[in-house]
Amino acid sequence: MPGGIGERVLMRRRLTPAERGVDPVDAITLPDSVTEGMWRRELERWQNPRLRTLLGSLRRLDAVHESNIAILNCSPSRLVVMWATVREVAALVRADLAPLLAEPSPIPALDASRQSVAMSLGHLEATLFAQIDGFESDAPSRQEHELRRFLCVAVGQIHAFLQDSFGSLMASDPRGTHDADYYLSKEFPRDVEESEWLYASVLALDADFRQIERERRRLFPDFLERVAGNQHLPDPAEWSGMASFLRHLGTDFAARLRTILLLRAIRLTELELLAHHAAEIPITCRVLLELYESGRQAVNALAFARAVPTAGEVGHRMAILVDGTLSARLLPHARALDDSLRDLGAFIPIWRQGVSQRRALAFRGPRRIDLSPIPDGERPAPSS
Repeated sequence: MPGGIGERVLMRRRLTPAERGVDPVDAITLPDSVTEGMWRRELERWQNPRLRTLLGSLRRLDAVHESNIAILNCSPSRLVVMWATVREVAALVRADLAPLLAEPSPIPALDASRQSVAMSLGHLEATLFAQIDGFESDAPSRQEHELRRFLCVAVGQIHAFLQDSFGSLMASDPRGTHDADYYLSKEFPRDVEESEWLYASVLALDADFRQIERERRRLFPDFLERVAGNQHLPDPAEWSGMASFLRHLGTDFAARLRTILLLRAIRLTELELLAHHAAEIPITCRVLLELYESGRQAVNALAFARAVPTAGEVGHRMAILVDGTLSARLLPHARALDDSLRDLGAFIPIWRQGVSQRRALAFRGPRRIDLSPIPDGERPAPSS
């Protein structure tokens, strides 16, 4: 029955393992308009070479796919290796991958993925690869600082492009995800796992910061108003809650921020912002704690001196002066910490959304964490 149901059934028959070139993990079905010969040519000339090129590039780049902290602080010899590897991968993508994206695919879904990858490569060529060309070959010795910052961006962008392109082409492949293990290198699942680890870490950070934000809103407005209005240090009973909050911020929360900074999937702009807060928050907390303790000891000593008849009036005046001076010194540090927490609270939800969108392949979901929205009025706004 030419052109009828019989021919369509023939076109949609299952390919043999020999024709597919892999073990019979699962049967595949071709679109009605695609013959077995067309699919075999697509595999041999375009699809399989594309996948091999992407995975080969990922393997090369994996040797220098470090965290931004590692790139910024590596030895000069390691920097030379990183620079040479990035240039090599860029040349490989230009010479080998770009021609493999030129031929349209007879399979509509695969052709759409091919076009998407080609557009991404075109953007990469016009931006990142053009910047690579702008550096001299001996850039590690002549432009070390600029090169380190550039590599933080370049390594992440190239890796994301290779990973996302492979995921897109594999997802549109008629063989589906059942044959993905045949193509995946050992490094690829590890990269996906690290991406998921970053996502889970950001979710946990966001969940922890919700409690921090509630404590900030409970403690800081009254504390700032009381210190500014009365111009004296809070009583120990009033200070105890703030002291506990500051110790938690300066130790547990700051340690969590420093741990996240070591992950490889974090971007340079995110690294710089988080590194600033990870460094400033514990310092400000310690300054506040020590200022208060020193001030309280001085005020108590001067108050004791008031009991001495010859020094009573002097001690009283000195106590007022020290109390007012130290409270004035305490106030700007407390306001700076309040502003820092507000900025961080505005950034974390945006960062969480960005990390979620950047995940290339979600082989497994992150652990469940309460993501219910914070009630109206509790979500902090960026400080002015």
